[in-house]
Amino acid sequence: MDFSRNNLSGTIPITLAQLYQLHNLNLSYNSLGGRFGGTSLPSALVSLDHNTDICGDKRYGLTPCEGSELDGRNEGKRHNKRLILALLLAFGLFCFIAMAIGSVALFCWRKKFTKCRTKSKPGDMFSIWNFNGKIAFQDILDATENFDEKYCIGSGGHGSVFRAEVRGSVFAVKLLHSMEDYTDEGTFHAEIDVLTKTRHRCIVRLYGYCSHSQCRFLVYDLMERGSLASILHEEQLARELDWPKRVAIVIDVAQALSYLHHDCDEPIIHRDIKSNNILLDRDFKGYVSDFGMARKLKHIYSSSSTIFAGTCGYMAPELSSTMVLTEKCDVYSFGVVVMEVVMGKHPGDLLLPFFCQTQQHTKLKDILDQRIVEPASNEEKDIILLVLVAFGCLQICPKARPTMQQVCQALTNRSCPAAIMKPLHEVTLQDLHDFCGTIQNI
Repeated sequence: MDFSRNNLSGTIPITLAQLYQLHNLNLSYNSLGGRFGGTSLPSALVSLDHNTDICGDKRYGLTPCEGSELDGRNEGKRHNKRLILALLLAFGLFCFIAMAIGSVALFCWRKKFTKCRTKSKPGDMFSIWNFNGKIAFQDILDATENFDEKYCIGSGGHGSVFRAEVRGSVFAVKLLHSMEDYTDEGTFHAEIDVLTKTRHRCIVRLYGYCSHSQCRFLVYDLMERGSLASILHEEQLARELDWPKRVAIVIDVAQALSYLHHDCDEPIIHRDIKSNNILLDRDFKGYVSDFGMARKLKHIYSSSSTIFAGTCGYMAPELSSTMVLTEKCDVYSFGVVVMEVVMGKHPGDLLLPFFCQTQQHTKLKDILDQRIVEPASNEEKDIILLVLVAFGCLQICPKARPTMQQVCQALTNRSCPAAIMKPLHEVTLQDLHDFCGTIQNI
């Protein structure tokens, strides 16, 4: 094969080494370059003279190649290593920047509370016990180490609750969300307005509050056992809540609501009665708490925030259609809570018969909380009365529901209609549906 003097350029094809019938190869006087791997021919029969830059096997009079294939592979590996190192450095730099930003944000959050020690502005409100508010404010910051998470005992939609030991006494401090996130001032002022003007043994006691330019919090009695909901959700704790204790808790809540609706100078509607807002002390006494949604009845219709107040599963059905809020909405929510106390869980589908008027042949004993022992013979009457009261409060028509004053009277008198006074295992839910309207006359 004679390719001489053809102005060929580029590298010599390696396929030439596979031409086993080749006897002579002449590639001289061209512009070929690159690496020549050789052929099966003797060097005397291969002519590569007068080309630009061919390197390769010394047998052919060529200069060895500096960049062999192995060198190329090594160079590729070195390039990949440099790329990986660059990516790791970039990722490390990103992590460092993220940690720096997080540290600055945490520092600023801490600094808000530190500023509260020395800085206040006109309009800040301090009302804690009967001594200097600023001193009490600093005591609370010291007791909670500027609201460190290790003192947090609960959290909700509006803020977190901290345990604070101040001057030998233990309190619950509800720290509202930061000023940037917490915009509903009405909730904060409503709770202060209600709790500073109400005094009842079954309503959680407000010791003081702080509305500062940097933070807001409320100071309450600490309820050692937490909320009713948390106890009912824990099997071991629920077993401690026997039937007499459950009856007593229902009566406590009923008395608190009756006081709010009928005994205050201006009737107050809580608007968010649920098991999470009923707290229990060491002796399982019930207290109504969280008055952030509470409103005086005369202000209900002038407030645009009243329409959607409440918690799903506890809200009265008329709110979804008429949007008319009355004290009977609290009565309905109370009925749901009573059923939750009796059943040990939210009644759920058991509320449907009130809407569709279907017959209920289920026995009362079958819906009772099975985690505790069956009620004794002297306790059966109280259980029947509780469910009868609950059914009366769960009536779809608000006017058909009893008032909380009538509920308190029924629970205090502990008298049931003679028609349903029979052994607990014989009472059906339909019996209670049929006679729940008699609660208003007990």
